[in-house]
Amino acid sequence: MKSPLLLAALLVTTLAAGAAEQPASFLGNAAPAQARPDRVIVLTDATRYINVTGGQTVRFVAGDRSFAWTFENGSAHLAPFDLERILPKDVLHHRVTAYVADNPLYANN
Repeated sequence: MKSPLLLAALLVTTLAAGAAEQPASFLGNAAPAQARPDRVIVLTDATRYINVTGGQTVRFVAGDRSFAWTFENGSAHLAPFDLERILPKDVLHHRVTAYVADNPLYANN
């Protein structure tokens, strides 16, 4: 019988491998500059993670730069990913992990 610790380590390794394989198109799309965001998230040096919901358009603000992104609807089983994958270069200078919750509108699909 495998120990719970070994099983947990295996799960983390599997999720990490899956995150590396997810195409950016699974994460959503850049939103037009004039798009009205559902939320605004200010990224600071203290920001280590963000929580969003599939289908949301979020405007990220970091210093004097901003960028909008629409997260994919119905993002079931989307592994957490490094926010730098979707932001323009040099917006962040540290790792911020994005956690995308499933959109409740698609809960029964």
